[in-house]
Amino acid sequence: MPTIAVPDLSTAFIVAAVVPLVLGFLVGTVIKQALKVGAVIAIIVLLLIFVGVLTPSQVIQPILSTFKGSGPQVLTEAKRVSSYLPYSSITFLIGLAVGFYK
Repeated sequence: MPTIAVPDLSTAFIVAAVVPLVLGFLVGTVIKQALKVGAVIAIIVLLLIFVGVLTPSQVIQPILSTFKGSGPQVLTEAKRVSSYLPYSSITFLIGLAVGFYK
């Protein structure tokens, strides 16, 4: 009968399992909140366009100019920050799902 290797419950093992879980939970929570804020801003802008206070070009032009000017720097910074996240860890993905759906 084959034996199953049980991981030791040392402090290093527990930390290695819990830290990505907590990071995933925090990232999931931040993503959820950012999407909520983005949806509220989009609804407000759409209402202002519908009422006639804003025109679509008044909304689109500043966004496009922002992305043209600082887009490459934002992309570089996002890649740098994402390299710190253990997104290949199953515990990170579990924490991300729990943080996003809680």
